[in-house]
Amino acid sequence: MIRLVLFLFLFPASAFAQADCTARYQIRFGPLRVAEAILQANETGDSYAAAGRVTSAGLAGAFREIRFDLASEGLIEAGGLRPLAYREDVDTGRRLSEVALGYENGIPTILHALSLTDPGPWALDPARQSDTIDPMSALYMIARPRGFDALCDWSILVFDGVRRSSITLGPVVLGGEVARCAGAYRRLAGFSSEDLAERQVFAFNAEFSQMEDGAWRLTRVETQTLYGRVRLLLVD
Repeated sequence: MIRLVLFLFLFPASAFAQADCTARYQIRFGPLRVAEAILQANETGDSYAAAGRVTSAGLAGAFREIRFDLASEGLIEAGGLRPLAYREDVDTGRRLSEVALGYENGIPTILHALSLTDPGPWALDPARQSDTIDPMSALYMIARPRGFDALCDWSILVFDGVRRSSITLGPVVLGGEVARCAGAYRRLAGFSSEDLAERQVFAFNAEFSQMEDGAWRLTRVETQTLYGRVRLLLVD
């Protein structure tokens, strides 16, 4: 499940000329730096725009080439984020897709979809996914600088145009200057039978550190993927 960690932060670096939030990460497989990620986001009043990019780096070519470009925008509400638009351009090495989603009254609509992989009979009806948010908004909820009380102990449902999944963060544990949360990514529906047989739940651990302004930011994620243990580390 390099996918979860790689999914974690993606935006085109040019998406925002003046980003309120910018974070750069290394993704490491054992001692190897296999990918780089950049996250940028703006929040204005009750709205947000977030985007991210992950690209292969270092010795990643020895494994498989990957590329993730994600972007979303929407409204900030008391219960979290409500997306209005989402797009992705993804090459996981196993799956190549371009998707654009629009939202009306919280219901996602597929505006554009191009994939070399047949979604098969397990593909879901977007009209039945009103309780979900898009992957970039979901991942921004994890990476977004925020207060200690909002760091963890929540769960969200995610829909990417084909697949339905969930991301859960357990209660926060404070140790020294680092806050830690145990989490899980779950494949729920819209996945092939092979994907579900391969694995359905991917556990991960997230760490946060406090910034000078008092907000906490994501500094590390560690998870056991299908290929081994992967770490995402904040570098800037």
